Amino acid sequence: MAETRATNEKSGWLACGGALLSILACYGTLALVAVLALMGVSLAVNVHVWAAAIVFFALVALLGIALSWRSHHHAGPLCVAILGTVFVVVAMYGSSFLDTRLGISSRAVEALGFAALLIAVIWDWRLKRHIRSLA
Repeated sequence: MAETRATNEKSGWLACGGALLSILACYGTLALVAVLALMGVSLAVNVHVWAAAIVFFALVALLGIALSWRSHHHAGPLCVAILGTVFVVVAMYGSSFLDTRLGISSRAVEALGFAALLIAVIWDWRLKRHIRSLA
């Protein structure tokens, strides 16, 4: 039982940390580049590495939620996390298709993906907390 609880706590940190790091990698880098540009400093960011970091952390969040699914067996947070991760991946690697072919803003899809990831993390955390209170 103690091993299961420790695994659940680690998966919770994995999900929360992955989601927050993914958002921070995206919007934090934008903010940093903007602040540096206001100070007159030019910074070149490799967009491929940047997108890979964002997607990697989104996948880490998805992994954390998938690992905690074993404790509560509710598919809702996992489904929302999968949808959010797919939105983030499509926004990172399919932005030209979204913008030109479908006429959908890739920034909106990206924001929806991050929102879905955060909703999934919070939902998952609340389910785990509810199960702990029952035990």
